[in-house]
Amino acid sequence: MNRWNVGALSALALVASLTASQASAQGIQLRGVRADAQVGLDRFYSEGNNDNHIAYGGALGVDTFLSPTFVLGIEGTFLNSRAENVTRDGPGIASRKSFEEWGGAVRAGVMMSPSTLIYAKGGFVVNEQRKRFDADTIGSRPAAFGDYYNHYRTKGYVVGGGIEQMLGERIYVKAEGRYANYKTNSSRVTGLLGLGILFGPSAEPVMIAPPPPPPAPIEVAPATQTCSDGSVILATEVCPAPAPYVPPAPPEAAPERG
Repeated sequence: MNRWNVGALSALALVASLTASQASAQGIQLRGVRADAQVGLDRFYSEGNNDNHIAYGGALGVDTFLSPTFVLGIEGTFLNSRAENVTRDGPGIASRKSFEEWGGAVRAGVMMSPSTLIYAKGGFVVNEQRKRFDADTIGSRPAAFGDYYNHYRTKGYVVGGGIEQMLGERIYVKAEGRYANYKTNSSRVTGLLGLGILFGPSAEPVMIAPPPPPPAPIEVAPATQTCSDGSVILATEVCPAPAPYVPPAPPEAAPERG
């Protein structure tokens, strides 16, 4: 690994650390810092030709929750594919080969369930390439155009998306597709499968709280009435009829004195 790659990896790790610290300071919930290894199929395009090749790489990033279901993060990526296009180009053969690709991207997604994330991403990439041209010879005469060999790095952009599935509190698998386009009239389409680990204070899946239950109905006491005899009954009932009036007995006459 050359000095440029070491510096890029160190810078990406520093950015991830600073982003995690900033998220904690601002009260944004940290989903976790993640790292994964990837392998898949890469198709490299140049000179109107393409070549399929096995690719491998990895990603290092940090994710935050901006809401209970919306995830926003950054990541640094590494990809290695030795795809090569060998194409006739006028008076000779042009051979373009791809080597390492380094990139940085912003990733945004939605938690479709507490353990399933669907995301999209976009960012920049730097690809190491080599182009060689072998000019034709005509009999014993030298070629009309000379041979050349050029080894360089080319910059471009990358877009893509994928799905990430937690297998527990820390381990996850993912499937990702992405497209990269470089300034040197070359591009690539890559499909990758990954296995990674998510660690940090909020690595556990976020449990989405269910909506609160509806309030219990308020019980209203039934209306009552007080009858003439002092009893209390429901307003819908009829008071009992009052007892018939009984006049008091007349007083007894006093006995006559003899």
